[in-house]
Amino acid sequence: MADITLGSRADEVPMAGMLADMLKANLEKPAKMKIFNSLKTTVYLYAEDADAGMTMDFDKGKLVVYGGKEGKPKLEIATDAATLLELANLKIKMGMPYYFDATGRGVLKKLMKRQLKIKGMFGHPIALTKVTKVMSIN
Repeated sequence: MADITLGSRADEVPMAGMLADMLKANLEKPAKMKIFNSLKTTVYLYAEDADAGMTMDFDKGKLVVYGGKEGKPKLEIATDAATLLELANLKIKMGMPYYFDATGRGVLKKLMKRQLKIKGMFGHPIALTKVTKVMSIN
């Protein structure tokens, strides 16, 4: 079972609990658990429309989800709440996020229009790919 806990102020951000529950379900798949166990990074997710953010601190088999911004995240993802949830629907093919279906094209379109901002995507591409794989429900 994945070691996922809610840290300080997580109870103030309803999305934090939802995300933790989704990740627990995803990590029942051995392939995702293997990636989770190798992941060491910090990600800040911010839902602009809800003015709510959370930090995910991955530490090789452990995850603490905090309400708000904690520390200096390597990756920062900002968009509306619906798009944050859409990111979980990205398909993974041949070990990489798949952008050639409707969901993937929608994500790329939002990136190009700056409706989805990912700070650190070029500096930490491997961490971003691993986080995407772990969070994807597909």
